[in-house]
Amino acid sequence: MTAMVPCGPQNKCAKVTAMPDDAVGANLSVRLLVNAVLGAMAVAGGLWFLQGGLSLGATVVVVVGLMVVFAKTCSGVAQVWMWSTLLLGLESLAWPFLMLGELQQFGPEPPLEEMSKVFTAVLFGVFSGIFWLTFAYGLYRRTQPAPEEPAVPLTPNQAKAKRKKQR
Repeated sequence: MTAMVPCGPQNKCAKVTAMPDDAVGANLSVRLLVNAVLGAMAVAGGLWFLQGGLSLGATVVVVVGLMVVFAKTCSGVAQVWMWSTLLLGLESLAWPFLMLGELQQFGPEPPLEEMSKVFTAVLFGVFSGIFWLTFAYGLYRRTQPAPEEPAVPLTPNQAKAKRKKQR
């Protein structure tokens, strides 16, 4: 099915071909699968950074496992990235705690070099964790349905403010 749609400053017409519904659904599932793979790879990269390296087998298991979970449970691309960024934020917040655990092996007087590593981990881990968790919350809010209008009738002042806001 083709239609002529006006576009551009001179309102010239362009041919637009509508895609069949099954092609649109297939395109969405491919996009969802591709984003599930990319999100799983991002989380695996965060785990690699957190652990100081992962074996190839562990990386494949994490990527494939998360990809399957994302593809089966997420209804859209935004949800895939919401969960991916949430996991990245949790990984970032866990990094300083792992560094503090490693610091205990040096006893009550750890070397200054190790203290500087912990300071870097705390500084960057907390800031990046807050960033990724805030980003995940923004995506969560974006995926939620819009709130419905209140059923209670508005007072005259509220109706006036609403009309003013709509202008």
